Amino acid sequence: MLGHNKRKHGTNRRPPQDRGSAEMDPTDIRKVIYALDGYRAHLFYDVTWIDRKVESGTLGPDFAANWKSLRRKMIKMARVLSSIPGIPRLARLQSYFEALWQVAVPIVFIMLFAGIIAPELPFVRDLAPYFVAIAFAALFTGLLSRFLIGRRIGRGIETYFVNNPEAHKLRAYELRDAVQLLIEELRRFIHRTGQDPKKHLVGVGFIDYKHIEVKKKPRPWRKYYLVKVSL
Repeated sequence: MLGHNKRKHGTNRRPPQDRGSAEMDPTDIRKVIYALDGYRAHLFYDVTWIDRKVESGTLGPDFAANWKSLRRKMIKMARVLSSIPGIPRLARLQSYFEALWQVAVPIVFIMLFAGIIAPELPFVRDLAPYFVAIAFAALFTGLLSRFLIGRRIGRGIETYFVNNPEAHKLRAYELRDAVQLLIEELRRFIHRTGQDPKKHLVGVGFIDYKHIEVKKKPRPWRKYYLVKVSL
């Protein structure tokens, strides 16, 4: 567990930082909470960017002391995807559809803007409606595929871990402890600075953490809770 994993040799640990240090960044803390909580739900995001946050000291010394060990386990969790039949193919397909709708969104705005600024141009007048229709179709397809393919991927991963609980159980507990540690860091920051906790809402998929209060429940367009840290 993160809270109890202490090294025997103090020389291997980085120098302790002052909890009141101005380096603590609540935005970084919230982003990392979201990423780690996502791993508990088998949403395996790239976590290399967290290395930079740890090195800069914005996540606190306690999290930094345990990050390398947790990072190795998270990478092993993500590698499980390649061993589940059908999941890599679905993941690639989902990435293609994601790229499709991300390209469609700017096309819609560009053509709408062009229609407002220069509606008399033949190109805009004749082709804009078709471009917008195609872009909206791509946008709809991309968002729908995110839901449908994402659900199939989620079910496949969930089934794998149900059948192989030893592959996930211990790591899931460690992830929960890591998130709880960051929540405590955020609580201390808010208490020390006197800021409004509502300005530091955190997105999480699980609500089994201490000292949080649900402010917004998941919606079709937002698959996570928004929680406020309670002081």
